[in-house]
Amino acid sequence: MEIACAICGKEMKDGEGREWRYCYFCKRPVCFGDLHYIGVWREGLYEKYVEVVPICKKCKPKKLK
Repeated sequence: MEIACAICGKEMKDGEGREWRYCYFCKRPVCFGDLHYIGVWREGLYEKYVEVVPICKKCKPKKLK
């Protein structure tokens, strides 16, 4: 089964699984060329913290575009 990037359509080869990430919101595979990161506030046990999550261009919030 071939997996392709959700943005550019580049296909993943057999040994490239570690070079790809999945979008945090839509869960589709995205290559590093089309990957973006945003900070999301999380509630920890004692305080709030920022977690950096990978997203694709389609799921990028409008305010950041």
